[in-house]
Amino acid sequence: MIEMTEYSVTTDSFEGSGISGSNRSVYSTEVFICTSPLLKYEHCVGEKFSWVDKYLGPQFVERIILTRDKTVVLGDLLIDDKDTILGQEETPAWEHILFTCCHNQHLALPPAKRRLLSWSDDWREIIESKRDTAAVAPGRWAVLQGREDRPAGKPSRAK
Repeated sequence: MIEMTEYSVTTDSFEGSGISGSNRSVYSTEVFICTSPLLKYEHCVGEKFSWVDKYLGPQFVERIILTRDKTVVLGDLLIDDKDTILGQEETPAWEHILFTCCHNQHLALPPAKRRLLSWSDDWREIIESKRDTAAVAPGRWAVLQGREDRPAGKPSRAK
């Protein structure tokens, strides 16, 4: 079904999130849409852009990061419904927050991993806890930032 046209345009995943076309930053946080295209991408890529434009607004279209490997994207949090995200980076810069949906609600998470039950769940607490652990001044927290242990763009593993 997700390979059919108009599937993603009719899906309303961000209901209750507080994310709208009028705010590219939510709760003093820079928000980007990091998404992976399907292998059969003929409709997928265009549909993802259309969905973001329709539900979040054209200013969020400019904030789409389209990648097959989310581990190479720099950020503090990645909220995703996929329970395991693998790629080039063994230890991505971000903390993975599992977004609950029908295909992962049965999964038991290790104690260190967090889950967001829905957008009406307390996602603000997750952001605040990340701010607290980063010891960054309130209101000045950036999602995308370089890692101090290696220059941005340098591969972490030799081939």
